[in-house]
Amino acid sequence: MQELHKKRVEVAINIWGEILSGAFTDRRELAEYLREIYKENSLEPIRGKTKIDIYDKELATVYLVGKFGLGLEEEFDKFSDLFNIEIHSEKVIQKIQSGESPKTAMKEVFGSFDENMVFRVLRLAMTAVLLGFMSEDTFINILFEFEKDFPELEKNFQGFKRFYIAYRIAEEIAAGRVRNRIEKETLKHAMCVRLNAEKAAPPDWLIREIAVEALRIPERKVNFALSLSE
Repeated sequence: MQELHKKRVEVAINIWGEILSGAFTDRRELAEYLREIYKENSLEPIRGKTKIDIYDKELATVYLVGKFGLGLEEEFDKFSDLFNIEIHSEKVIQKIQSGESPKTAMKEVFGSFDENMVFRVLRLAMTAVLLGFMSEDTFINILFEFEKDFPELEKNFQGFKRFYIAYRIAEEIAAGRVRNRIEKETLKHAMCVRLNAEKAAPPDWLIREIAVEALRIPERKVNFALSLSE
């Protein structure tokens, strides 16, 4: 799916030119610049319906492109104030992959079990999948580990899965691999089983919202795939 996000990656690369020149003094300034550049390039952040703090969350894209796309890992100590959430989130992911429980990792890295930070960690992992920097298997395993450690957030995890499944279906519509309702329902069922999310199947309106508003897929193409009237 990297081709679908080619423009997003190009924008992130250009932003890194500004970051390396010392153009930003804090995270809020960088997020506001990202909003302006996305608007200029007719890009939407990786999102579902909600837009709460969406450009701050979209800094995950800039972070991942810098670290894994441009190989700027050694530079991140200089910009810890700009990417503190992403740096901490990746530390949590690394600890989980090393065998630690998410609850232990969250406590060690963030100092708490803050619900918002739990989903910022998962968003970083999801974004890495969408950009081709992490396998979906790895992402799902991390998600399942969080579910085991935070059963009180089950409803939130189901909502997160619904968003992820809807986003992937929208990507498949963009790629021309989902062309009609039968193919859409087949993929939706397969992904719900894969993510243990039978109760979190995304509705067509959410898939359409992501496809048309976030991914800028032509409305006619989306409507045909979802069997919706124009």
